[in-house]
Amino acid sequence: MKEMERNGWVGVCCEPNLVFVACNQFPIIAMRLNDARDGIKVVDEVLKKYRAALEKKDMISQDGLFKDWISVKQGHTATAQSVGLTAWAAAFMNTWNSEFVRAGFKNHVVGFITNIDGQVELQHPMVAGAYRAALAQGDAAKGPSQVLQGAREFYKANKSNINFPYNEPTFGYVVKWLSELGKATELNGILAYADKHLQPTWENGGLYYPRNDQATDNEGRWTHMDPFSGNTAIGYSRLNVENGQKKIFEEPWTKDTLASRPYVDGLDLSQGVDCLRGLWDQDRSALIVTVREWPGQGANIKFRVENLSSGTWTVYTSQGRFAEHKVLSGGHIAIDAIIKAKEEVDFVVVKGV
Repeated sequence: MKEMERNGWVGVCCEPNLVFVACNQFPIIAMRLNDARDGIKVVDEVLKKYRAALEKKDMISQDGLFKDWISVKQGHTATAQSVGLTAWAAAFMNTWNSEFVRAGFKNHVVGFITNIDGQVELQHPMVAGAYRAALAQGDAAKGPSQVLQGAREFYKANKSNINFPYNEPTFGYVVKWLSELGKATELNGILAYADKHLQPTWENGGLYYPRNDQATDNEGRWTHMDPFSGNTAIGYSRLNVENGQKKIFEEPWTKDTLASRPYVDGLDLSQGVDCLRGLWDQDRSALIVTVREWPGQGANIKFRVENLSSGTWTVYTSQGRFAEHKVLSGGHIAIDAIIKAKEEVDFVVVKGV
């Protein structure tokens, strides 16, 4: 907070003299979670000053892309050439500035994500820039397919002039953004593109997309893949739900919340299963866990359901087994099961009426 104040509340530097809009979303979220933990309200006052500073410095916009960064001493702002940092910032700014983020989406996405005849694609920044320029010049009458083809021809003719080939992990930033805003058509389309063209690879039960430093193929279609996007961000986008970060921000779990809930302990990937689902249904007093065996060799798993309230609890499984347990307050149930190769099994632990 002291550094934010020194910088006029526009944010803290994550590189010397440079404040990035995207990077500052994470300390804002951390402040909110600290507030929930400590029972205080620091972030509300910080956000008033932070929002005002962003607007004063023209760092965020609903019409154009966010500024990439501002140099604190000089006051210079960097105009974005790619949607990457706008997408990354918006994915997490949705926590506290959702109306603004959602209102800007339709303008931010133009040219960078295209949907032509049901084919959703992420476009290289130079392709997107040419696409946006063509629309600004009134070329929309040509139709989106022709505009995109023209933009790709421009890229192919001029890509040798790109002097600084670095690209931020745009693919990962974009799918996180789409996931948080619940843009299912765009997200599913881009993920389908990745599955078809970006070499999805399974290793030890995990899916990843291998690194590829080539920006595009010969026709100007996206081929770039970085470790951040391929190892984590795509997976995150599949796991996250609409407003997932926003829900955490607005209704964070507290010590009191967790003290009243059962939880699973002792279950991990080393047992040869992947955990596909974990759910506590307060209304039904039911805990649900779904696992899938991944090495293809079968598995013998053991785990515990802890912090149960006193009463009779029944364990059901999709394998057809069930068992009743009488539990004292704060007690636990130990569960063990044999899982066949590639088998998916549900465990439901429910309290009797």
